[in-house]
Amino acid sequence: MYPKQIAASIIIGVSVLVLIIRLIQKGRLDIAYCWLWLGVGGGMVLAVVRYNWLVWFSGIIGAKLVTTTLFLLGIITVLLMCLQFSIVISKHRRQIKKLTQQLALLSREHGAKQP
Repeated sequence: MYPKQIAASIIIGVSVLVLIIRLIQKGRLDIAYCWLWLGVGGGMVLAVVRYNWLVWFSGIIGAKLVTTTLFLLGIITVLLMCLQFSIVISKHRRQIKKLTQQLALLSREHGAKQP
């Protein structure tokens, strides 16, 4: 890896980590959902600092180029994010359904008109 690539990659990885931490501090990103993002930022920095690990892993999976391994890891990361979002959406759907049912029962008990 060339020195400019190393510097740019570290700057981008650290910037992602700082952005995530700032979003958590401002309350725009919930702590429960930040772990995967922190893993992405840390993984970006780790891939540069321990480039030999990336080359080693590329050899294990049979990738000819390190960029192929990075794309594979990127796709796996996106799939994990989609899975996390699906779990959160499913949980919220169940909560909304339960709250709607409770609201309907309360409205019925108090004789409120249904909209």
